[in-house]
Amino acid sequence: MVCEKALLVLAGPPPSNELLTWRMEETDCSIAVDGGWNCFVRAGLLPQILIGDADSFLSFEQVAREQSKVSVHQMDDQETTDFEKALDWLDRETLPQEIIILGGLGGRSDHSCTNWMIASRIDAACSVVFDSQEEWVCRITSETPLSLRGNKGATLSLIPMIPCTGVSSQGLRWNLEGESLSVTGKLSQSNLCDSDEVKVSCEEGVLFAVLRKTI
Repeated sequence: MVCEKALLVLAGPPPSNELLTWRMEETDCSIAVDGGWNCFVRAGLLPQILIGDADSFLSFEQVAREQSKVSVHQMDDQETTDFEKALDWLDRETLPQEIIILGGLGGRSDHSCTNWMIASRIDAACSVVFDSQEEWVCRITSETPLSLRGNKGATLSLIPMIPCTGVSSQGLRWNLEGESLSVTGKLSQSNLCDSDEVKVSCEEGVLFAVLRKTI
């Protein structure tokens, strides 16, 4: 299976039908991660793949019987999250260059934090984005710098998951120049996009750029 851009829909706070439809149209592979299946049903859409341990969506067998176009993978392992199971499947079957995640932000704080930690482990060359109605979150590594357009005036925070060095930015109110960010050192919360073009890079580490959408 060839998939350059994958969409994963988790069982967290659901995206709007419009956001899901748009994201599905721009990806090569759509994956319902356990209870994320319900988001597709509400939007009248059908994902290509259903993956999970059936703890938040119990009808895996029914989907397998009734939806011949959906590849169903029920995995009963309780040592990993459904998000991890979906990423492991992607690693085995294809190597996407970009992963878009819906249903992974908001709601339970433990789920959101765990999702970010899991996303930190994805290959550094892969672009990783969480999207929701309120926020857009992009992972930054040495191989995947951030480039934003058209968000002048928006709030942008940079959250280091591990110690990050050589963090630099352009287009922010308070720009960074080769800075080190870490949970025990300097942070960058509630910065502002002062330009319609913003760039952020880091030489080492994993950052998450959190862009607050205008509601």
